[in-house]
Amino acid sequence: MMPNNFVPSIFASLLFFSLIIGTTLAARNLNENVLEWVKRDHRRFLRAVIHVSDLDDSVRFYTQGFGMKVVKRRNFPDRQYRDALVGFGPENTHFLLELRQRHDSNNVFIGTEFGHFGIATQDVYKSLEKARVNGAVVIHEPQKVNNTIFALVQDRDGYKFKLIQRPPTADPLCEVMLRVEDLNRSVNFYAKALGMKLFKRQNNSKGQFASGTLGYGTDQSKTTVLQFEKRNNISRDDGRDGYSMLYISTDNVNKSAEAAKVVIKQLGGNLIIEPGLLPSINVKITGFSDPDNWIMIMVDNKDYRRGTL
Repeated sequence: MMPNNFVPSIFASLLFFSLIIGTTLAARNLNENVLEWVKRDHRRFLRAVIHVSDLDDSVRFYTQGFGMKVVKRRNFPDRQYRDALVGFGPENTHFLLELRQRHDSNNVFIGTEFGHFGIATQDVYKSLEKARVNGAVVIHEPQKVNNTIFALVQDRDGYKFKLIQRPPTADPLCEVMLRVEDLNRSVNFYAKALGMKLFKRQNNSKGQFASGTLGYGTDQSKTTVLQFEKRNNISRDDGRDGYSMLYISTDNVNKSAEAAKVVIKQLGGNLIIEPGLLPSINVKITGFSDPDNWIMIMVDNKDYRRGTL
């Protein structure tokens, strides 16, 4: 004969497990929904932040050597730095570099982790000479690889710029290259957490390096892209004192943070800024780092267009 409480116990257990399963399925559906939303979000690269040793000299070099324009200059005594935004067009349509000079130090250590910025040009030879006469150090003279002519130069702080010959493009500041520890992990992270499209993967025949190129849009030659490289013969060091972070636009910082949390749990990284409003400039942001500690700041589209960031 069954105990009096046997049947109720079975029902209680079934109810408990059904609640667990229901909660798990709901969480899974929520995660899938937010990751699908990321693919539909309106995103683009806004700016990259780098530290420089002499702001005035860097502005001179980037404008005269590369032909960039100064979008704005600012001083932040409370934050202990001053900066300049430079690029090839307005901040609402173009990718910019935010050059920061600290008040308390002129030292900049770049390290081996940062790779280069890419600049598209119709004439690599002419662009190289213009950069050279304005103080650039030439790392590689123009060469043709896979039907593309490119050269590599370096500014006074050690930031490298790859000059890439292409037809006219809407935004010549076209590439950011960073080194990572695990290429597959990085590609998955940026595809899932940031909704980027993988445009291209390459592997060196000798196994020296592998790279992946990601971004937004449908044609990598007409947009700014993020390139990751896993190079086996370069020792890793911190090197985050120079290149600092990448700003990316979004329609919803809260959903962007939720998507990042899901992928961070799977692949690594950290949420470093909870989604919210910065009252001093009235801009909504959130921020997180990837498994290699590269930092992304997500900025509300409408807020960014006001030009207060």
